[in-house]
Amino acid sequence: MIEWDSVVRRLDGDGEFRVAARLWTATVRLDVGAESRALRIEDGRVRSIETTAKDSPCDVFVSAPAEAWDRMLRPTPAPFYQDLLSASVHHGVSINPDYLDFAAYYPALRRMLEVLREARAGA
Repeated sequence: MIEWDSVVRRLDGDGEFRVAARLWTATVRLDVGAESRALRIEDGRVRSIETTAKDSPCDVFVSAPAEAWDRMLRPTPAPFYQDLLSASVHHGVSINPDYLDFAAYYPALRRMLEVLREARAGA
């Protein structure tokens, strides 16, 4: 579904992500259906991506069934699938319950979703 190596290259080469993630050091876990990946971000750069368990420790997580990810990653997402917060309210996407865990870097998470969308489309 997602070509993860391409995502790492795209995020590291994406100026908007780099600005939004500057000074951010965190492990972001993305649960795509039964598949989970941990992205290690250090000072705004993606340092690694690894397969991980769905319950592995992380600073920020985004978890959703594969169908919800499929809808979020379409070139033109349906209403409330275009953004992580709206998808969490309306479509069963789970993110950290305490918004303070990611609030300062929410623009980086939004850009990450857009880069995932671009990577899936092959843009």
